[in-house]
Amino acid sequence: MVALAVTFFVLTGLFRDTVTRNFDIVLVDHVDELLSLIDVRADGATSLRRHPVDPRFVTPGSGWYWVISDDASWRESSASLGDNPFPSLTNGGHAADGGFRTYPALDYTGRNIRVISQRVRPSGGNRELTFLLSGPAVVIDAAVDRFNGALLLGLLALGLTLVFAVVIQVSFGLQPLRAVGRSLAAIRAGRSTRLEGDFPEELAPLANELNALLTHNQQSIQRTRERIDDLAHALKTPMAVLKNAAETIGGTEGDAIRTQVAAMGGSVEHHLSRARIAGTGDIIGARAAVKPLVEGLRRTVSQIYADRNVEIGIDIGDDLIFRGERQDLTEMLGNLMDNACKWASGRIHLSASVEKGILEVVVEDDGPGIPANEREAALDRGARLDGTTPGSGLGLAIVRDIAKLYGGNLELARSADGGVAARLRLPAAAP
Repeated sequence: MVALAVTFFVLTGLFRDTVTRNFDIVLVDHVDELLSLIDVRADGATSLRRHPVDPRFVTPGSGWYWVISDDASWRESSASLGDNPFPSLTNGGHAADGGFRTYPALDYTGRNIRVISQRVRPSGGNRELTFLLSGPAVVIDAAVDRFNGALLLGLLALGLTLVFAVVIQVSFGLQPLRAVGRSLAAIRAGRSTRLEGDFPEELAPLANELNALLTHNQQSIQRTRERIDDLAHALKTPMAVLKNAAETIGGTEGDAIRTQVAAMGGSVEHHLSRARIAGTGDIIGARAAVKPLVEGLRRTVSQIYADRNVEIGIDIGDDLIFRGERQDLTEMLGNLMDNACKWASGRIHLSASVEKGILEVVVEDDGPGIPANEREAALDRGARLDGTTPGSGLGLAIVRDIAKLYGGNLELARSADGGVAARLRLPAAAP
């Protein structure tokens, strides 16, 4: 736009200069015509044979005037000037080729005119003659205005064409980057694990580096999980030995050892669970279908609590997807279902829905429930509201910790059957 504006003013200035020079040439031609009409007598005196025939020099106030004088007694002027004085030379004017001078002036009507002046001694004459000839400046201005209008329209059309061309060029040029963006969105949504596509050579190194980074990230997480599992296995064996040793000791000392071993086991399990899920909320591309996972957990839990004959109902759509690690969802729902089976009288129910990108899974039981003033405390680590039921008191705390890492939460409420309704909210992925 700046270039077009500069072009407009430069071309306008050049065109005005060209029109002005052409106008001056016309005036010079008229001066030459007047000079050709000069007669020189034998005594050196001069006279004008006749007036030029151009009708513009006849119309009064036309701006087309001429005057010839010898600066003494002789003077001839055009009929268009009448008895009015010719504008005098101001500021010396501007020198032109051939000894001419040009200058702007105002005629007796107030019209802007352009004047050309020349002093010539005719051949055989005894005095120099002054030729003054003018034309209306409106001729120049009108030509420039017409040119400016056409130029402005042309440059506007060119500008719009260039803008359109730039939009097309940029749109076409950014298509590979948009493809990268779509591929990254697919990875983040869990629909893909790598950047897929035929990228141009300028973007191919970027795509390769991103794919290498994704692979490295996945391998690092997998190695971390393996090391944590190895640590868990290494800790469980000594803990089991201590527990068996406490059984053989018996008495008060044995009870104290068993209590401390149980506390140590609970703390180890809690911190190992936290370590397993550390950073999982930021894993790119992780996703897990909810319904198949819940159905698998139902079979497992039903076998564990077969003696209780707990009926487990499921109301979950096939298209509900958790945006995160399958192992983490298994950990959370497994703990909630295990807790519900411990307390249910005979039935638990699982339902799930998605709203505004949030997956909500509700696990309800028909057990005794938890009083409203104790529900928040039940989520604390190691909290056990009833010591008669086996457990470490870590299940709900672990579920809450994992949910927080994903930006979600866990709430306890009263179910329709009077038991507990555990509402787990997590990020959802596109189907």
